[in-house]
Amino acid sequence: MNIDFDAATTAWTLHCTQSRYRVNLSDATLVCDCFPPGNGGLPATHGAATPMLALGRHKQPVPWQLDGWQETPDTLSIALRSDGYPLLADIRLIVDPDTGLLAWNTTLRHGGTHGCCEITHALSCWLDVHEPIEQVLYLSGTWAHEAQVHNVQPHRPLILESRAGKTGFRFQPYAALTTKGAVYLCKLLWSGNWRLRIDPLHDGATLTSGLHDWHLRHGLHPGRSLTLPTVLFGRIAGDLNHATQNLHDYRRRHRPDPDRRILVQFNSWYPKLDALNESDMLALIPHAASLGCEAFVLDAGWFATDQGDPATGWESRTGDWTVSRHRFPHGLSAFSDRCRDAGLCFGLWFEPEVIGPLSALRTGHPEWLHHIDGQPPEPDARAVLHLGIPEARAHAFERITRMLHQARVGWMKWDFNTDLGPGGWAPGLPAELTAQDPLVAHYRGLYLLQDEIRAAFPDLILEMCASGGGRMDGALLSHAHVNWISDQPGPLRKLAIHFGCQLAHPAVACNDWLVEWPPGHIPGYDDDEAANEERGDLAFRLRVAMLGSFGISAEIDRWTATDIATAQAHVALYIAQVRDIVHHGDQYQLTAAPTSRGDGDWAVMWYVAKDGARGVLFAFRLAGAAATRVFPLSGLAATRRYCTQFFPAASVEHSGATLAAGLSVTIDAEFSSCLCLVEAVTPP
Repeated sequence: MNIDFDAATTAWTLHCTQSRYRVNLSDATLVCDCFPPGNGGLPATHGAATPMLALGRHKQPVPWQLDGWQETPDTLSIALRSDGYPLLADIRLIVDPDTGLLAWNTTLRHGGTHGCCEITHALSCWLDVHEPIEQVLYLSGTWAHEAQVHNVQPHRPLILESRAGKTGFRFQPYAALTTKGAVYLCKLLWSGNWRLRIDPLHDGATLTSGLHDWHLRHGLHPGRSLTLPTVLFGRIAGDLNHATQNLHDYRRRHRPDPDRRILVQFNSWYPKLDALNESDMLALIPHAASLGCEAFVLDAGWFATDQGDPATGWESRTGDWTVSRHRFPHGLSAFSDRCRDAGLCFGLWFEPEVIGPLSALRTGHPEWLHHIDGQPPEPDARAVLHLGIPEARAHAFERITRMLHQARVGWMKWDFNTDLGPGGWAPGLPAELTAQDPLVAHYRGLYLLQDEIRAAFPDLILEMCASGGGRMDGALLSHAHVNWISDQPGPLRKLAIHFGCQLAHPAVACNDWLVEWPPGHIPGYDDDEAANEERGDLAFRLRVAMLGSFGISAEIDRWTATDIATAQAHVALYIAQVRDIVHHGDQYQLTAAPTSRGDGDWAVMWYVAKDGARGVLFAFRLAGAAATRVFPLSGLAATRRYCTQFFPAASVEHSGATLAAGLSVTIDAEFSSCLCLVEAVTPP
């Protein structure tokens, strides 16, 4: 990358492989214009109608002037100052040379000696695209129907947002804009309230994104700073698959312990819900081990509070993280030992931020709880521990790590089953603390707590969850290894979720389990359906769950010998041959995303190793489809010979060129599937 600076217009031009970025200071906004490479002269910027930063209840725009700039081979650093306010802005635009993605990072600082600047509007970026946009793709959903793919024509403004106090079910902070020869990706890395707006232009579009200004109140005192959420943006030549691969590569490199293997888990939730007890769980350990699972995770229900009835529902007992001797008379250390004796890592569920009505914190430290809209939590309602309060965060760290140490936990599942709205501070806290926006402070504390726990237990696998995918975003997953993608138990609906989820997140971060087997009603999960999902045999359902990180949460003690053999074969195959390709290879979605109803024709994903030596094809035949389809397998070397095996049948040899032209796949029955392994048998 090289950078040109025009002092007359206060504009920089970043010359990259796949695009050119012109960064122009336009009074109250730093505008980044993105142009295709080699398109001649750069047209004039559209300018900015909305300020990047505004102060006070009337949202007064903050004008900026250039204070200096520096460049390195991959980074442009711009220093801005405001004449009217004691504010400084440090902006770093970092172009990743491997993916072409631009990371936009902004830190605001109070550079004065007195007064407080109350921030009420803060955009992370303003981006103008100068290329006709054909379609805008975004992800929308609800609980148990997350990340549904939507394509719209760019005729009117599109606003994606969350006011739930978390990333939210309604939208993902992600959008893809397609042109004739490229895709523009925009992804906001933030876990609280956010907004991403796309405004069509006659020759492109404007994208703005950042903190949601709904209830935003963040006071900057002298010497204090505020780092805004990072935005990833880039123009990537080629189709959506190529753009997604670049996003996945970037995200995998910026996750903790990127080479750590994500274990195949058995999770206790769906077979028993919260009715956990020691004898039932001990009985499941040999079943999980016999299937080839590598971890046994106790989900919600194992704990008690320091006071109150130990037999009440799990929602009332979160917060104190004491083992329920009513449910586990011998404690969890003995149970953990039994797991390890069976060759299983022991995992444990927590909900660190949510405090049940019976928790001792409710009376001991009410000032540590969020007071949403200025009101204390109702006595019989669940409350949220404010992780922006250092003492509250230290308490959560002590309680959680004590249990992790005592029970020798190797997998921690971190859940969040509530909404936080705008958050809030309890009365009586120090003014220097409550000057911060409560959500900004909370999520700063959350990321810090994630890092502190991982530092204390460097071998721990940290899984995030929020009633499924209710808080799944790139910021949270920069501090954790994996995320449970949905509480949806049905295989067809989960298949649709995978297609959407894996546009915004790499497959390794997308954790899924086989749930509904044998098919049957799960109270609270498919109550609204006319009938539970009977379509899709066990192999179909296992293969859906194998599309990312993989586990099983089903009544495995009810399975037939045939069921057990089928699952054992798939788990063994996943561990030996599939996992590394899915987690670290390039993903291709070879069909449009299926609907959650299971109509349409086929749903097919192809994963290929970076070196082109191996690949795995997952094909699901849905309703109304022809029995045979041909799918081109990209990413292989044309001159190499490959064995293709439709598991568990015998293999057949093909050239890479033949497979690139298309592999013929036949599935005889609707709602059936196949898994095809491809492996090179000749050197490159």
